[in-house]
Amino acid sequence: MLLSLNWLKDYLSKQDIKINAKDLAEKLTMRGLAVERISSGTRGLDNVVVGTIEKIEKHPNADRLQVTQVRVSNEPNAENLQIVCGAKNIAEGDIVPVALVGAVLPGDLKIKKSKIRGVESSGMLCSGRELEISEDSDGILKLPKHSTIGQPLARLLGSDDVLLEFDLTANRGDCLSVMGLAREICPILKTRLRDPKPPRFKNSNHRTSAIVKVEVEDKEVCPRYVARVIDTLKVTESPDWIKQRLKTVGIRPINNIVDITNFVMLEYGQPLHAFDLRRIESGGIKVGRCDKTMEFELLNGERVLLEPGDILIKDGDRPIALAGIMGGANTQIEDDTTSILLESACFDSTQIRKTAKRLNLHTDSSKRFERGIDIEGVNRASERAAALLRDSFEANVYHPPTDTNPEPAKPRSFAVDMRDIRRITGLYNLSPEKATDLLDSIGISTHKRSTNIFIVKPPSFRNDLEKSIDIVEEVARLIGYDTIPERYPFSTAPFDTYHDPIYEFERRARTFLAQLGLRETIQYSFTSEATLIKYGAHSDNLIKLQNPISEEFKVMRPSLLPSLLETYLYNKNRRSEGQRLFEVARAYEKDESNAETGSKETLWAAGLLSGNTLQESWRKNGEKIDFYYGKGLVDILVRQLSTVYLAYENTRDSKLLHPHRSASLKLGLTTVGYVGEVHPYIREQVLETHDSVVLFELNLDALRKYERKGVHFKMPSRFPSVDIDIAIVCDKSLTSQTLIEAIKSDGSELLESARVFDIYEGENIPMGKKSVAFHLSFVSKDRTLEEHEVTELRDKIVKGLESKHAAQLRA
Repeated sequence: MLLSLNWLKDYLSKQDIKINAKDLAEKLTMRGLAVERISSGTRGLDNVVVGTIEKIEKHPNADRLQVTQVRVSNEPNAENLQIVCGAKNIAEGDIVPVALVGAVLPGDLKIKKSKIRGVESSGMLCSGRELEISEDSDGILKLPKHSTIGQPLARLLGSDDVLLEFDLTANRGDCLSVMGLAREICPILKTRLRDPKPPRFKNSNHRTSAIVKVEVEDKEVCPRYVARVIDTLKVTESPDWIKQRLKTVGIRPINNIVDITNFVMLEYGQPLHAFDLRRIESGGIKVGRCDKTMEFELLNGERVLLEPGDILIKDGDRPIALAGIMGGANTQIEDDTTSILLESACFDSTQIRKTAKRLNLHTDSSKRFERGIDIEGVNRASERAAALLRDSFEANVYHPPTDTNPEPAKPRSFAVDMRDIRRITGLYNLSPEKATDLLDSIGISTHKRSTNIFIVKPPSFRNDLEKSIDIVEEVARLIGYDTIPERYPFSTAPFDTYHDPIYEFERRARTFLAQLGLRETIQYSFTSEATLIKYGAHSDNLIKLQNPISEEFKVMRPSLLPSLLETYLYNKNRRSEGQRLFEVARAYEKDESNAETGSKETLWAAGLLSGNTLQESWRKNGEKIDFYYGKGLVDILVRQLSTVYLAYENTRDSKLLHPHRSASLKLGLTTVGYVGEVHPYIREQVLETHDSVVLFELNLDALRKYERKGVHFKMPSRFPSVDIDIAIVCDKSLTSQTLIEAIKSDGSELLESARVFDIYEGENIPMGKKSVAFHLSFVSKDRTLEEHEVTELRDKIVKGLESKHAAQLRA
């Protein structure tokens, strides 16, 4: 929002007040209305001054050019500027605008000292169009004879202005207007608001309702609609003062009707729209929701697809405007328009926001409706625009207008406790009188009910004030956040040392993964459906948001892995190789057993690994990261966090993971995670890499039930271990984990460890079989083992493998 200080002064009781823009900007920012930038309102008129042409000569090398001598200063010893010019409408003695060297004109035209056909030129004589102060481009702009030579052109034109650019929060829609900002600024400048008196209209022979019928089909989407017929109009240019106001804040003047609707919108914050009355064919308009999908052409020429729920203005069944956003091409103002229907309305902010976001169509109008407008100001804005058209262009205004809700809304009111204001703000010496004076200064009326309790009635333009805490915030910002004293929190109670066990478990997982060299990422909990489907998710199990911010954030993510892959892809496209990423967060999926929400959220630790196992060095670069590297990392993480050992089962039905280099993590019969390389198709077609990318995901909620608490010391045996190797031939479908569990069950407490060191398929091994070799280590805590003891245990293990899994000892 741009605010012109010259425009602001129109609404101050002291119009000649001196305003320090920097000081005002700082105070407004400390009141919660952040001023991002202070700039000149001249917009392209800096370094443009008033000059007089002293002498004109023909250009020696060009028939169509002239060489002028221009005086731009009244100083006695000032030298004239030599400027080459091609305009034919100049004469000696003319007063003209001169762009000096260094000026930057509208359109980013930079004025430099140059040679034109061999003659030096130190500036430029300007036309009205080049300065964007008129449409005249036929020649150099002539200025009044009484103009002061050397005076800045901006000062001569009365456009010597300062602009404040605001970055307003979404709840302050009331400040998207000059009047709204003036209400906030008046207490700072210690002056009163000068609210223009409402114009008076005589009842005309025809009411608007006799010309156009207005029907609101759904009052929830349009609680108030004011329609006013205005005729005997002629489409022409606006008065200079209106055009100048619009140009100052960056709006291009178009014609008197459009300019006045824009002017009033900026003045009061109420969007208006004008329909060409000739083009309303049914003799009436309807306001309601779109009931079917249809195409509609907007007045900017863009065709959009309307959907059920969008708010429309209709001529019979024909849409003529997308309410609150933009009018239609079929009723737009043309050069020959002589009568209009002027619309001023209040539309549902939620639906306007949804429609504008879906169509990616954000206008000055939608911006204001999305934040909520003042329902009491709807008719006032209509009257203001009608009066401007009547007074400036002798238009005939039909009075009274059609107003679907003329009765004033019942004011909101609620109680505020002064003790809450003091406690929350820390302003323990703040008196009730001071607090109510501050609130009254911005239009919030107050009524004292008891010593510490008063009733507040927010004005209709402050839709954001709904409860007591909102008033506490108002008092704090009106005093100025920078003036609130710093205080340490005071409590007589001892510090609470309780730690949330879930948070502590999360923290341990994060810390350990970071210690393993992984980098943490933090992602949104929602993503796009297309992203999830790209990585193999099923759309029927997704939780979809009813009112998403955009299509990119439409569903809650059921897994953390797609987010990690998107981050990997983003980094890879910026030539970041060898990535090690992790995230600890919650994922969401449907759960019919949860009658309350129908969903379930689970805490997961997920990771992505790519590149080499070791960082590149002059000695060794390491091997490529693969499934076994990821499995080893998961094993370490599980042992660090819990007391359980997970079983690994091959998983072949995953669309995301490799069918032969992945596994599901089993805790008993429950799947608590996955680890594996990315599916070759996704790796090559989506990630566009030939290197393996390893993913893992671990259910921390399931693991936390077996949380490892503290470190337990285990005394190593003082006696030597006995190590033997055995190789068996078994069915190819058996997993190593299954075989190791069988070995451990028969190995007694003397079996310290069992691990696979070789797997072989090929010559001398029957079809459908494989050879698996194990290294077994036996040790006793209290003696040295005899050879026969180890032999007996080995035979018992082999027999167990034979009976349980039809395995045979390999010769």
